[in-house]
Amino acid sequence: MKLKEFVKMTLLDITEGVSEAQQTSPSWIAPGRVEGEKVTLPQHVSFEVVVTTNKEGGGSISVLSMAEIKAEGKTEQLNRITFDVPVYFQAKKGNLEGDDET
Repeated sequence: MKLKEFVKMTLLDITEGVSEAQQTSPSWIAPGRVEGEKVTLPQHVSFEVVVTTNKEGGGSISVLSMAEIKAEGKTEQLNRITFDVPVYFQAKKGNLEGDDET
């Protein structure tokens, strides 16, 4: 799987899961306001992925599972990438900076 597909699908799955949980939970999940105060702090989705690079197929970066790495049996360059993506679970699209609605 290409790295961009992995990141995209992971973020979509997480945000869609939170949105669905917000709609069905009897408790507040990532509310826009707490005790009348606007909440706009991000949660950070942390990624730590092992990627393999090779020159076959245009030199793209792919994400592999540990099972795939062990089963490959060929020499490839393995790298670890770590990064955070801020996600605002409390804010619906269009309700960031400057909007009073949540």
